[in-house]
Amino acid sequence: MNKIIASIDEEFQAMLSGRFIPYHIAAFMMAIMITLIVSVCARHGEVFEGKIAVVDLDSSQLSTTLIEKLNTSAYVEITEVYHSPVSVRDLTAHDKNIGVLYFPKGLEKELKRLDRTFNIGYFADYSNLGQNGQAIANLSEMIATLGAENSAPEVAALAKSSSEKVQALLQPMNMVKRELYNPTTSASITFCSAFIYFFSSIILGLTSVMLVGRFKVSMRWQAILEDGFACLIARLLPYALIYTTAISLVTAPLIIFGQMRFEGNYFFHLPSMLMTGFSISVLALIVTWKTTQPSEGGSKMILIVPPGFILGGSLLASGYMPAWVNTVKFAFPLTWEYEFWRDFSMRGLPLVDMVKSYGQYALYVTVITSILAIIYFKTRINYFEMKKLEQKDGEKT
Repeated sequence: MNKIIASIDEEFQAMLSGRFIPYHIAAFMMAIMITLIVSVCARHGEVFEGKIAVVDLDSSQLSTTLIEKLNTSAYVEITEVYHSPVSVRDLTAHDKNIGVLYFPKGLEKELKRLDRTFNIGYFADYSNLGQNGQAIANLSEMIATLGAENSAPEVAALAKSSSEKVQALLQPMNMVKRELYNPTTSASITFCSAFIYFFSSIILGLTSVMLVGRFKVSMRWQAILEDGFACLIARLLPYALIYTTAISLVTAPLIIFGQMRFEGNYFFHLPSMLMTGFSISVLALIVTWKTTQPSEGGSKMILIVPPGFILGGSLLASGYMPAWVNTVKFAFPLTWEYEFWRDFSMRGLPLVDMVKSYGQYALYVTVITSILAIIYFKTRINYFEMKKLEQKDGEKT
């Protein structure tokens, strides 16, 4: 027990010594910096209004009315209106607009004739794949509704019926959507939380991949092999605790002041962060076990954290990925953490519904810890065999 406590204390002393990465400072500074940058630059609790330019070649009362109604909706912001042809490239340059809505000449005339469907063009800027999906869905819904409202009186006059009945005939069914968990498209819920976990994990990963090299250059490798596996595991606990504390410190104010959604119990979420911090460190030891210098392990961090960020569903929907990818992604700790964050924070699941997930995560942690144990004891056996041979050679001489 004394050796375990001494191992934990030695890691804290290494952080404070100035000869190794001061993780206790780096973890907090990274989490605070990312939170400030993303939460200040992004939107919070606001409806996302896609900025759209309009080229109105019809210049009619109908087109003007359509533009006004679109601009007063909750999802579209009309930034510019032109009544002559303008290059779409110029209107979308420098991210001024996410798309251009095109009203061709003869719009009002054709709609009043009611003899054919008239097309309105929309040029979507897909240089960023995520920026137009919501805008197109909202535009399609609004234009279909506005079109039915416009034609209903004309048809009613012909059919000698009420506008409501005619509109029901023109639009017999209408889908009303309810956006769950993030209805205001608040960036603090998705981007801020995703980047806080990602960059905090990057700092932890960079620190952890240098541990083996540090043990060897500081002449502590032999002592680690002699002290036992429990002492090695104990050395990882300070990093997991600081990782959890740093993330909690920056997310708690956002949650308290209503800038970040968290529907579940935060205390039930804490174990998942501890397990993630611990798992990142365990994987770091596995992939850097044979390194001899701290700098040798730096490049191997990309094998631990980035795959979980890419495949974990933080920014890319899991449904877009093949089935085998949705299985392989759970080899990375950050994937698990993003799953827990969405379930606890956004969906508000109670602990009883998360017991299965915690059990699966505990099994994962057990497996990777067992792999590290196998590597450790294999090295330990070789070390003691070499030590015995050296003792025999010394006795002979």
